[in-house]
Amino acid sequence: MKKGKKQAKRRNANVTMAFGIREKIVLCFLVPVLFMIVLGIISYRKAADGMSSSYRDSTQQTIEMALQNIDTSNSFISAEALKYVVDSDLGKYFVGIYDNDPTSKRALIDQVKTRILASQVGNSYISNIYIIPSGDLQMISTKSKAQKGIYQEYMDEMAADGKLGQWDDHHNALDEYLSIDPSGYIMVYQATAQNGKAVIVIDIKAEAVTEFMQGLNLGDGSIVGFVTAGGRELAVKRNAGDEQGTPVEGETIFADKDFYLQASETDGVSQVQYNGTEYLFFHSKSEDTGATMCALVPLKVITGQAESIKQITIAGVLISSIIALLIGTAVTSGIRKNMKRISGSLEVVAEGNLATTVSVKGRDEFRGLAAAANDMIAHNKQLVQKVSQATDKLAASAGEVTNASGIIQEYSQDIANAIGEINEGMERQSTHAQECVSKTGTLSEEIQEVNRVAREVETLVSEAEEMIRKGMDRIEQLGQRANETTAVTAKVEESIEDLKRESETINQFVSVITDISEQTNLLSLNASIEAARAGEAGRGFAVVAEEIRKLADNSAEAAGEIRNNVENISAQTGVSVESAKQAGEMVAQQTEAVREVIGVFQDMSDAMDKLFDGLKEILAGTERADKEREDTLEAVHNISSIIEETAASAEVVKKVAASLEQNVENLNGTAESLGDNMTGLKTEIAVFKTE
Repeated sequence: MKKGKKQAKRRNANVTMAFGIREKIVLCFLVPVLFMIVLGIISYRKAADGMSSSYRDSTQQTIEMALQNIDTSNSFISAEALKYVVDSDLGKYFVGIYDNDPTSKRALIDQVKTRILASQVGNSYISNIYIIPSGDLQMISTKSKAQKGIYQEYMDEMAADGKLGQWDDHHNALDEYLSIDPSGYIMVYQATAQNGKAVIVIDIKAEAVTEFMQGLNLGDGSIVGFVTAGGRELAVKRNAGDEQGTPVEGETIFADKDFYLQASETDGVSQVQYNGTEYLFFHSKSEDTGATMCALVPLKVITGQAESIKQITIAGVLISSIIALLIGTAVTSGIRKNMKRISGSLEVVAEGNLATTVSVKGRDEFRGLAAAANDMIAHNKQLVQKVSQATDKLAASAGEVTNASGIIQEYSQDIANAIGEINEGMERQSTHAQECVSKTGTLSEEIQEVNRVAREVETLVSEAEEMIRKGMDRIEQLGQRANETTAVTAKVEESIEDLKRESETINQFVSVITDISEQTNLLSLNASIEAARAGEAGRGFAVVAEEIRKLADNSAEAAGEIRNNVENISAQTGVSVESAKQAGEMVAQQTEAVREVIGVFQDMSDAMDKLFDGLKEILAGTERADKEREDTLEAVHNISSIIEETAASAEVVKKVAASLEQNVENLNGTAESLGDNMTGLKTEIAVFKTE
């Protein structure tokens, strides 16, 4: 008995010094946490790359659509200038037809000024409109001050810049002449009348372009700019917490910077450094005006969401590690307590006290182990009692005990082997379950990423659809104005034809006057001849005849001048008729182009509707997939927990089976020695306490 106690203490000491169950279970919990850390790092990098690519594309599209919006407004302004170019009343004013009719001239000026003021109020992009005629004619503009004599100076300036009849961003002569603040406009559209007698100038309001850029939200710290071909710039910066951008004043952000000057002629994205901070530089150049819409977006805005994923992953790993430690500690604490209870009870039994019982807490495999130990103690107790009562039969039973112990040993080995195979299967199942958890988590993040991107695309499609709708409304208005212009051109053509017919009538009158003048000359000549014949008595009649001849000569001379003027008017009328026809054809082509553009916008709107419906279906599908993924992930976690608990219990049972096998071997030795030590056995049995 003393030798058995020493061996038991030695085994307990070896178990205490070895790598314990608690450390093993905690290590098993920390291994998946390590995989979660690796998965989080990979997910963060992939998310950062994907977000950067998606953000580049969406922001570039936003810049291009913003430029298209401004170009559309500019096309309306050029159409507005065209109205005054082809206006027939203004054409008469430019060539001086109203110079001899001050009342009509004043009425025309007032009427045109009312029209340009209405256009200025109706179009938020128009700052001022100037109709500058040549010569000493009065300039008509939205400015209250009426001026003359600026035509030649303006044309000289535009010719020097090479911008005549195109978009420009300044008119210094006009600014100085009318005391105009150049900061009030950002671009200038100019059109020359067909007869070359006037130029129409329309200023683009800088405030309207600034307000439009204030509505573009590209993230905190982003800067949106509009730079003309000549280098004039408007910029808006969005600070953190601002609902809209703040105009940048007194500083040039883009126009004089190397990254802007070295940018491509079309559209593009590049990474640049501005004021010591890394930015993405987006730019898109207009083919019509030469202006560039550009933006600077901080890189931290693009990777901000990826940073949040990184922080969430770190927090999740820390929480998982803490939970793993707590659960591992709680599980191992329960296991260690039950093991101490069982080992303590078995030590008492080993000392010979068979009256004790083994008790544990919980409803796991330890309860079955405790029941098995109690059964073993009870059986040993009964065995000792029977041995005490029947020592004489012990010798005969020793052989049977030896045989039975051999069978038990074989069963114990079979049990140990079976438990080992079960334990290996449990470990493989646990590995597969962990892999399933990892893949399910990856699938969850990808589904959530697809859901987020789909929602962003849905927002962009809604904005694009709204822009298309506004574009269709403006194109339809342009079509209506083109139809009105066509009607006015037709009326102008009819008026010129009527003027031509009236000129022919005047020619007929001139022919009649010429004939009358010739007849009058003949009569005057006859009268002079008759007066000469009458002598002194016909002198008075000769004077009258001379005056009649002079009158006839004056009439013939006046008729010649009238004929020359009528011929000039007829020639001018022919040119005007041809110009009116050309204007009519241009307006017809413009109307047809407007109709085609309306059709294109309608097709784009239909395509956007289909895309929007498809996005809704994608969002619904990803939401359903995410719900099913959550259920699957929860089930896999439950299965993994059960497998781990079963594996731990199987390991304990395996150890108990090994211990039982060892005890059976000891029992064999004891059975063999029973036959030789019957007397000593009775003495030893007296040591056991059964009550």
